[in-house]
Amino acid sequence: MFEKTLNDLVTGIRAHRRDTALYISQNIAQIKEELKSSDLFVKANALEKLTFLQMMGYTMSWAAFSSVEVMSSPRFALKRVGYLAACQGLDQPDKSPVVLLTTNLLKKELRGATVGGSGENIYHAGLAINALSNIVTEDLGRELLPELLHMLNHPSPYVRKKALLCLYKVFLKYPQGLRLSFDKIKMCLEDAHPSVVSCAVNVITELSDKNPKNYLPLAPEFFKLLTSSANNWMLIKVVKLLGSLVPEEPRLARKLLEPLCNIVRSTHAKSLLYEAVYAITLCLQYVKKADGSQPSNIPGVVELCVETLKGFVQDSDQNLKYLGLVGFGSLLQSQPKVLHSQSECKGLILNCLSDEDVTIRTRALGLLKFVTTKRNLVELITQLLRHVEAASGEYRCDLVEEIIRMCSSNKYELIVDFAWYVDVLVTLAGVRGIESQGDVIAKQWIDVAWRVLPVRSYAVRRSLEVLVCRGPGAAEVGADNKDADRHFLPEVLPAAAWIVGEYSHLIPEALISNDGGDEVDRRYDSTTKGPYHGLIQAMTSPIDAAGITPIVCSTQAVFVQNAMKVFAAACQRNSQTYGNNGISMNGIECSDDELAACVDTLMKHLEVYMESPDVEVKERSFTSHQLLLSIGLPITGSMLSPSASLAVTCRNASHTLTYLLIPEPMKPISAKAQRRKLAEGPPSPLSVHEWEEDINWDAFWFLEEETPWFGQDGTIKGTAESISFTKQQSSAASQISYDDGKTMGGLARSGTDQISSPLGGAENISFGSTTKNFYSDYVFGTSNAPTPSTRREGDPFYLSSAVPTSELINATHTGSPGKAKEFENLALVDLTTPLGDHEVFPRNEHYTVPERHIEPKPKEEKAKKKKKDKKKKSSRHDEPSEAVTGDLLGFESLAFESVDKTSCISAVAVNNTSNESGWETLPTPKGSSNPINTAFDDLLGLEMPVESSICLSSGAHPC
Repeated sequence: MFEKTLNDLVTGIRAHRRDTALYISQNIAQIKEELKSSDLFVKANALEKLTFLQMMGYTMSWAAFSSVEVMSSPRFALKRVGYLAACQGLDQPDKSPVVLLTTNLLKKELRGATVGGSGENIYHAGLAINALSNIVTEDLGRELLPELLHMLNHPSPYVRKKALLCLYKVFLKYPQGLRLSFDKIKMCLEDAHPSVVSCAVNVITELSDKNPKNYLPLAPEFFKLLTSSANNWMLIKVVKLLGSLVPEEPRLARKLLEPLCNIVRSTHAKSLLYEAVYAITLCLQYVKKADGSQPSNIPGVVELCVETLKGFVQDSDQNLKYLGLVGFGSLLQSQPKVLHSQSECKGLILNCLSDEDVTIRTRALGLLKFVTTKRNLVELITQLLRHVEAASGEYRCDLVEEIIRMCSSNKYELIVDFAWYVDVLVTLAGVRGIESQGDVIAKQWIDVAWRVLPVRSYAVRRSLEVLVCRGPGAAEVGADNKDADRHFLPEVLPAAAWIVGEYSHLIPEALISNDGGDEVDRRYDSTTKGPYHGLIQAMTSPIDAAGITPIVCSTQAVFVQNAMKVFAAACQRNSQTYGNNGISMNGIECSDDELAACVDTLMKHLEVYMESPDVEVKERSFTSHQLLLSIGLPITGSMLSPSASLAVTCRNASHTLTYLLIPEPMKPISAKAQRRKLAEGPPSPLSVHEWEEDINWDAFWFLEEETPWFGQDGTIKGTAESISFTKQQSSAASQISYDDGKTMGGLARSGTDQISSPLGGAENISFGSTTKNFYSDYVFGTSNAPTPSTRREGDPFYLSSAVPTSELINATHTGSPGKAKEFENLALVDLTTPLGDHEVFPRNEHYTVPERHIEPKPKEEKAKKKKKDKKKKSSRHDEPSEAVTGDLLGFESLAFESVDKTSCISAVAVNNTSNESGWETLPTPKGSSNPINTAFDDLLGLEMPVESSICLSSGAHPC
């Protein structure tokens, strides 16, 4: 009586701003008490407040049953509250059992609307339809689909509209219902009321997004609506549907151009105008004739689209500007060169790159590839680089990605000066916040240096600058050094090191400027002796430029490998200078002091890398260190030789180092050669025996020497080379028997086909009468021996490591819940095939028990039967009862022996007293017993004595 209303709740929340959560929790507790009331008015009031709290983020799923109770109220005001609470409270209807309680209630509401055809029942049905569209499940849709289809014939358009729109939500949960009801939906396109037709068009348009091919037969009806309807909202849906049907039926494109152009010229509605222009851009992709030519009206249509879209982009409304850019993107798919002659459109697109809205900037960025030519590429890239400096976040990465795409499209066909492109890549490599594009920049850098021969030396110089300028002492070299403290992407450093190492013979050429003078020496720090020494310092330093962040292991491995290549080039350059009497031919030389400094840096830093936890870095550094020791260079820490003697050692080993490290620069393969090799196919595979024939095994005689492996007691357990860390030793329990009865535990030994066991020795396997090589069979897949998976067949606890099949993967993906699954199921429905005999609406009928018809008997027979029953009853008292001869407990398998009266002792005559007491004489046959009496004797182990007779009459004595 004094419950708070919704207005009181809202006022209280605004008044309790500091302790709002506490106030709301108190009201929720009051609401729970109100929902326990039997008064529907009190429950409805509580649901109103709970619905408001649900919009604030509080759950109300616990009040679903109360919502159903209020839904069943006969009053419309209370019913509306209950339906609204059910729509908001049942947010997961598939998991709520309360939804099952609404089936009969909704069915009653829908059927009640067809009784009167108007009045209050219609609005009750409208509430039910609204609720059904929000809480529909597969079972609920299957049960209520017949009622919804029946309401499509309702005389009120209000009901027909709601039923049509609700069908779409039902089809999402129950896709099979679309095939059962599609014919009635098509009939609604010819409805007399335009609002019903608009709803039917809306439903079919939404369904066509999933599978447009199903609705291709409806193209004539929609084309008729396109040319006759004046409803803009319905025309928007019609145009959108016809545009989606064009890819399925390309001949429809030329037929739609004229009516769509008429709409563009006549309408003033921006929404319809855009949909018509966008549909035209889709049709332009399919208007080509069989001979490849286009209709004569195409240039005028394209000009109309360009002018319309240009007006959208020039509009101050951000939404229209975005739609204009989207329309241009669709138009350029079929007319890619239409903007080359539209200078005004180019300016509009470039101006959009400076827009405040990031979505507009991204759309404009995607259109730049259609306006780029050889003439304006440098100008556009220069403007984009300025945008990169001002941009931030994901948009900066999009700008860098678009720059690389524009320059590298169609094998760099738009680039005239590749040195300019190398400068662009170096500039991008120094931009912060684009780490996701580091690998793309590195690949482009390597690809340009690899493919373009004239720019290779320039790429080496720029790579040298990137590597050397990372030095901690770069700022000490000169105060005017602009490259000091520069940042470079970590992903770019391996690319720069590879270019310098692979083309290290071009370092002297790269350090010469265009005017013939020496370039400013780029030194790593104050101890650098020259360009070669600076490169080796940069690539063997274990830390980054600032000395804070260590270099990743993958980059360290590339640095070590290419540092050795630079050292080989330095030795070769020193050898050339010494052979020319110490005079450099082009002014760049490698002195003995620089060569000695390179040796000292390598020997000192390689020892650090040899302790790396990364296997690749450790292996490369150890190999390089041993190579330097093999040519006679001293170990770090020992008395270093003079520079002259070290230079002599390096010059003597120059040819060997060059042959081992940089035998020949890598060259690209032309596209024509690649196509020819692709046509020839892969080379024929060689067998193992053919491989062995080409190998001179005598050259590896020293590998036959085995190092003995001693146990703890000093005995030889085997050879160290035979120990395997990847194979498990077979146990006696896992031995395999073969045709000759042998097992893997008792393998015969031979001198030819042998395999080293994990603990030394050699073993072979005999399969029947043939001995096969175990190694070649198991490695190259020629063995018939059972595999581990086949050995485990039948083992329920064995989990196979085989790759999952595509069926399992598809089943896993399709089992994911959500809207995507509903749309996928709806797209699988095929409306082009007729309905089968089994595709019918489900019928739910109660089972009726058939009535039993008893035929009445004549009265005379009943009277005679009564007399006979009386005579039988009187005879039962007069005649002595006989022994029981039937199976009283239903033991059909046991047959009782018939009782013979003559075999028993004659019983004493029964007098009147005994008859009244009910005692009778039960004779028992001799030599037999009643199975009922002896049924449990065998189970209990009892032996009951067999009596000859039993006298039951009083005063009788045993015979």
